[in-house]
Amino acid sequence: MTVRENTLKTLLTAVALAAAVSLPAQAQDSSMMIAQLQELLEEVRELRGMVESQQREIENLQRRQRAQFLDLDQRLQQLAGGAPAPIPVTPLPDPAAGIPEVREERPDAREQGAPVAELPEVRAPIDAQMEITPLPSGVAAAPRDLGTPTPEEQAAYDRAFRALREQRFADAAEGFSDFLDRFPNSGYAPNALYWLAETYYVTRDFETALGFFNQLRDRYPGSNKDGDALLKIGFSHFELRQWNQARAALEQVRSEHPNTTLARLAETRLRDMRLAGHF
Repeated sequence: MTVRENTLKTLLTAVALAAAVSLPAQAQDSSMMIAQLQELLEEVRELRGMVESQQREIENLQRRQRAQFLDLDQRLQQLAGGAPAPIPVTPLPDPAAGIPEVREERPDAREQGAPVAELPEVRAPIDAQMEITPLPSGVAAAPRDLGTPTPEEQAAYDRAFRALREQRFADAAEGFSDFLDRFPNSGYAPNALYWLAETYYVTRDFETALGFFNQLRDRYPGSNKDGDALLKIGFSHFELRQWNQARAALEQVRSEHPNTTLARLAETRLRDMRLAGHF
């Protein structure tokens, strides 16, 4: 064997030995990278699951809040000025959350001996004398003479209210607005305007809701929704942090509707405002 051949053989042996040494190290590095990638993927999956869970919880909380707003109005209708005849409806979504049904009153129907709904929590009256004078009464004008609803009016009103029950608030707002354009003198008109305001209140557009609640008292003085609208005027000012206006409206509720559920709810909110230092 020549010297050249010996040299080549030596070089090949050295390369083979180097490859034999480096291959296990490369394989080990690759295995570590794969393991790290798997860990990262698991963390991403866990984070994605947490985000999806939080999104579902937020949606459930929003659904329950909207349902509670509507349930409050149903309780007011049943307890203030007699018990209205309810229309059976399908419960709102998310039955697992225990959301109560929403029921609507007919302006031309009263049910005698209806069961009384459970009263909301009411706190003790405020002992201190209020310094603010209630707003002038908004029911001095004579009530409007509204006609008996026709089947066409009833069908249009029911469609809009069904959308509200199903939390299709944009459709409900459009339906009630269209109803008022077509039937401004209907017996359902005060209710339609009230629920139009509610579609904005439950979606937290308090400025728009406030305008419609005020419009209800101006256009239909003395209606069966007048006191409810006045209470919601106070609540809307409260949500807008307009403390003086909220207090004035709620004081007016107490003055015009003494010894009623409306007055007790107004008293509770006034007490909250006082304890929070808003007056």
